[in-house]
Amino acid sequence: MFISTSKYKKIIKLLKLGKPLVILNMETTGLSVFKDKIIEFAYIKIWPDGRVKKGTIMLNPQTIIGTEATAVHGYREKDVADQPTFSKKAQEIWDILYDCYYAGFNIINFDLPILRREFIRVGMDFEYKTPQIIDARIIFQVMVRRTLATAYEYYCHKEIKGAHNALVDVEAAAEIISKQLEKYQETRDISFINQLHESYDGDQFLYSTSKFSWREGEAYFAFSKYRDKPLAQVVREDPGFLKWMLAANFSEKTKAIVRKALKGDMIKEEDTK
Repeated sequence: MFISTSKYKKIIKLLKLGKPLVILNMETTGLSVFKDKIIEFAYIKIWPDGRVKKGTIMLNPQTIIGTEATAVHGYREKDVADQPTFSKKAQEIWDILYDCYYAGFNIINFDLPILRREFIRVGMDFEYKTPQIIDARIIFQVMVRRTLATAYEYYCHKEIKGAHNALVDVEAAAEIISKQLEKYQETRDISFINQLHESYDGDQFLYSTSKFSWREGEAYFAFSKYRDKPLAQVVREDPGFLKWMLAANFSEKTKAIVRKALKGDMIKEEDTK
C-alpha cells in the first residue's frame, strides 16, 4: 500500500519540523540488535519545504540469514551475494540520515539500534536522541487503550455486553484466548507463551531498568551479549556498546550508570537498583 506524496508532506507540516524527517524500515538477518545485520534499508525522506525522496538500498550482510528471517522477508544468502556490503554504502546511508528526525514502527527498539551497531562496525558513530524519534508503535500502544473491551472488539469483532460483571468478563477473556489460539498457531505451544511472559517487563516498548547485577562489589551486565560480564570490562573492551546504550531507549537510571562508568567513576551498588 502506498500513500500519495501530499500525505508525506502533510506529516512534516503537521509536526512543524525544522529539519528533514526520515521514515525508515529494514529487513535483517535476524532479530538481535547486537549480532544481526541489515539486508535491506528502505526510507522516505521528507524535507520541511515539501521535497520527498524514496529509496531502497540492498546489502550483503556477509553472514548467514536465519531461516526464521527468510520466512518473513524471503531473502536468502544467494539473493544478496552480489550486493554491496554495509561498509560500501555506509556514507550514502549516513548522508540520508544525518541531522534528521527518524520515524517508523518499533524503530526505537530495533531499527535505530541495529543501524547504530552497523555504523560502529565500520568506525562511524551514528548518534541520535529520543527527541528525534517518532515511533508509531509507541504512539499506538499509548493512545489505544489496552483493556479487555478493546481486546474483545479486536479479536471477537463485537462489544462486551455487561462489561465489569465478573462472569461476563471471564467469558470474554475465554473467548479472546480461544481466538488468539486460532489466530496465532505458535501460541498453542505453552512454552512459547511462557517465553512471552518471561520477556514481558510490564511495558513492552521500554527496556527493563534491571540491566545490572552486583557481585562482590562490582557491577555486572544482566542482559545482552555481555550478560555476566563486568561493566568495567565492557568499558575497556567495547565502549561503543555503552555509547549505543546512551543513545537508545534505556531508562535514565541505566544511562546514569553507563555515563559514570565511561568517566571512570566508581559504581556503587545503590546506583544499580
